[in-house]
Amino acid sequence: MPEYQDIYDIHRNLTGKKVLRGTRRAEGEYILVIHLLVFDEKGRFLVQRRVDDKASWPGMWDISLGGIAQTGDDSRLAAQREAKEELGLDLDLSDTEPVFSFRAHKTFDDYWMVQIDSATPLTLQPEEVAEARWVDRRGWEELLATHQVIPYSFQDLLFDLYEKQFPGTRVFPFGDPEVIRGAVFDMDGLLLDTERVARESWRKAGAEFHIDDIDSILDACVGRNEAGDREVFRQRLGEDFPYEEFRARTRALSHAVTDVEVPVKAGAREILTALKARGIRLAVASSTRSVTVRDQLSRAGLLEFFDAVVTGDTVENGKPHPEIYLKACDALQTAPEECIASRTRAMVCAVPTVRGCTPSRSPT
Repeated sequence: MPEYQDIYDIHRNLTGKKVLRGTRRAEGEYILVIHLLVFDEKGRFLVQRRVDDKASWPGMWDISLGGIAQTGDDSRLAAQREAKEELGLDLDLSDTEPVFSFRAHKTFDDYWMVQIDSATPLTLQPEEVAEARWVDRRGWEELLATHQVIPYSFQDLLFDLYEKQFPGTRVFPFGDPEVIRGAVFDMDGLLLDTERVARESWRKAGAEFHIDDIDSILDACVGRNEAGDREVFRQRLGEDFPYEEFRARTRALSHAVTDVEVPVKAGAREILTALKARGIRLAVASSTRSVTVRDQLSRAGLLEFFDAVVTGDTVENGKPHPEIYLKACDALQTAPEECIASRTRAMVCAVPTVRGCTPSRSPT
């Protein structure tokens, strides 16, 4: 039986127009897409693997479920229907709301979150779902690390959203739009996948310089600026250690990789684009040196998104001290309480509480 979808305008108002599923839509015409994030009482996330003959993303792992709203469906009815069709779940979402929503290219995407008992039987839709299983945070991160999951811009936020927001409170993934005017990002490990490259360069240089505990030294340097890194080495290896020579070697090893290509984290560009579309001013607050930050962001095609760049060589105190974040707020001409700050997995904290939201950073 043919499936039809309602058409919405850019303000999410129904236009009265309906189209056959799969029909090409004109500019300014949107359909409603729903997604369901299912957790169990142990805090595990339900993931499903798409069948191997799907036209898009065959055989890939996906979030719990998703689908397109049919004509006459509102978001809640569409989510309940898809849950029944794909997983055999009878859900009542009448007392909750989507945890967040995006306006994407020609779609409005609503994300619902529920918690069910892990013993609840599942009935998989054979033409859609090959298998389903529960994963904890570590299992989810392993799937992400091995690129087995369909990429979503918010994929690193899922467990944070569940742990902080469940059950069912509506959240704004980038802060309350009535309050937030600025967003401050770390760079390494958040926007760019340079943390992995830097760690490997430190390990190689550590072996060359016969440093036995290079990983513990690297961990002690995370978040520090150049002066802080130097002090860690002085305390661990003594005044005679050739720190400048060692750092020159780590940079050479890192640049051997990043000079060829600067790896961008999945979803980074989409998040920055969404924030800019909302008129939010953006800053980078990175402990890395200015010349490196600007070069890598430029070659990654991300520098143009930012209204301000604050780096480790322009502040006296390294992270987790809030100096670099407060300086970024000043550069954006926004009050700290009007900004959100980034960490590795989520943008969740206002700048004044940044001590609890220390970004992960590799000392490049």
